[in-house]
Amino acid sequence: MGYRLIRKAEELLPYLSELVGARVMAVDTKTTGLDPHRDRLRLVQISLPDQAVWILDCFDFLPDGVSVLRKILGSPGVKVFHNAKADLEFLMAAGIEVAQVFDTMLAAQLLRSSGGPARSSLAAICLHYLNRHIDKTEQPSDWTKKLTDVQLSYAARDAEVLLQLRKAMFPQIFSNGLEKVAKIEFDCVKAIAQMEYHGICLNLPQWEMLTYESEALRQQALERLYAYSGKPYYQLSLWGEEISLENHNFESNTFILQLLRQNGIDVPSTAKQHLLPYAVHPLVQALSDYRKSSKALSSFLYPIPAMINPITGRLHPQYGQIGAWSGRMSCGSPNIQQIPRETSFRQCFCAPEGKKLILADYSQIELRVAAYISGDKRMIAAYRNGEDLHRLTAALISDIPQNAVTKAQRQAAKAVNFGLIYGMGAAGLQQYARQSYGVEMTLPQAENFRDGFFRAYPGIADWHRKIQNVKPTEERTLSGRKFIFGQNSGVSGLYNTPVQGTAADIAKAALGLLGQRIQGTNIKVVAIVHDEILLEAEDGQAITTAELLKEVMEQAGNNILHSVPCVAEAKVADSWAGK
Repeated sequence: MGYRLIRKAEELLPYLSELVGARVMAVDTKTTGLDPHRDRLRLVQISLPDQAVWILDCFDFLPDGVSVLRKILGSPGVKVFHNAKADLEFLMAAGIEVAQVFDTMLAAQLLRSSGGPARSSLAAICLHYLNRHIDKTEQPSDWTKKLTDVQLSYAARDAEVLLQLRKAMFPQIFSNGLEKVAKIEFDCVKAIAQMEYHGICLNLPQWEMLTYESEALRQQALERLYAYSGKPYYQLSLWGEEISLENHNFESNTFILQLLRQNGIDVPSTAKQHLLPYAVHPLVQALSDYRKSSKALSSFLYPIPAMINPITGRLHPQYGQIGAWSGRMSCGSPNIQQIPRETSFRQCFCAPEGKKLILADYSQIELRVAAYISGDKRMIAAYRNGEDLHRLTAALISDIPQNAVTKAQRQAAKAVNFGLIYGMGAAGLQQYARQSYGVEMTLPQAENFRDGFFRAYPGIADWHRKIQNVKPTEERTLSGRKFIFGQNSGVSGLYNTPVQGTAADIAKAALGLLGQRIQGTNIKVVAIVHDEILLEAEDGQAITTAELLKEVMEQAGNNILHSVPCVAEAKVADSWAGK
């Protein structure tokens, strides 16, 4: 179809009514780099059916043409992108918001379980859905200089092909029953772009103090380990480095295993579950402390300060929107979803001066989803009546009144509830309770708890039995996200995936609704960690923002779990540790 190169806003005015009134248009961008805070938007390409592609050279077109571009991209029609999140961030940096989005990359990822390709790159999906080879040679070319006809033709084609892809993928989404989850993903992508663009504030002096303290703890643990291994001797190399004359490597499983066995701890491996029975042994305690502080230093404390953006002074985690098979998000640079839960870590993630963080998460969302999917009447009734499910479970499995349940019994019931909805055996429950909740139970106790749980909640038992008997090859979330299972798939995954996937759909639906509700305000979405959402708001609007976040999260959950009420808890705090 060719292209029209537009350098000034007035050159676009003859086409403005057609562009603003378009029901569907494809949009792509070319940038000088990957960071919307340091790099520049070079091209915006807009494609309509049977038209030459409009290519806006933003070095000349912006900033004077920003109002024209806002009218076009903010119009009600659907805007088709590939990997919309990246484009939206650069448009956001230019002060441009986009209305409805259709993302061919997200569509391809949803269709992967319906015969789509394993990869979701533009080239891979063009080959699969259009039988068309796309040459990406120009992708890494220099977009900062005068552009060649080859570059401009390449840019035009990247926009033009998106309309063809949508036309091919749209009926596939509907024929495979993915329209509801596709809308959730498309609505959510704008909020994720906001999260990445705005980032989150890190108190660097506090982080540096935590680093210093963790280094001291690691050294103390090392000294305790030397009491068993002997302190190594060092000599200086030619380059001035200290080289150990003995093989003291506390990062080596082979060395650790040998040291454990020399001290009467005969275990098959150094894995946490094998060391748990010896948790009170001073050697195992020292090893545990050493590993914990070493992990904190190498995975978080040392690398994260280098990730602070020099322009914004903030961290900008990057999210994989469909990062896991279940539909959960992944995260990196840094992986904020893996930050330790300790107060010392989370208080470093803070609100800047004059602002507050609003922290909200769902109450027992996976248990609520399991109650809905299984149809268990007792569990559903408990949630409808606002009962404490952990206290109820403790009472039912111990055959005592709810008001007689102790704190320790309720804690054990948490392990029972979260472990057994996924079909965990007694031995697995025993280990899970110890590792995740610090609850000790004997194997006979675990067996009794397991029997009592399934007597108390027969709907859960029937749901498990049905899956065990049928072993379905296809499962779906309540929003329609589709999973295909092989013959050798484990049964626990058949319980787990639709529950975790539905919980992920609910969190994403909340993000999508939230993005609509806070548009045009100073409220920022700064992070999401599974079922927890973090906002940043002005001090004076923090309480009303917390109320809004709670309302939106509950609305998103209740739109999917019609018969089980969803509850979100929101708090205003100075740091992430304020939950």
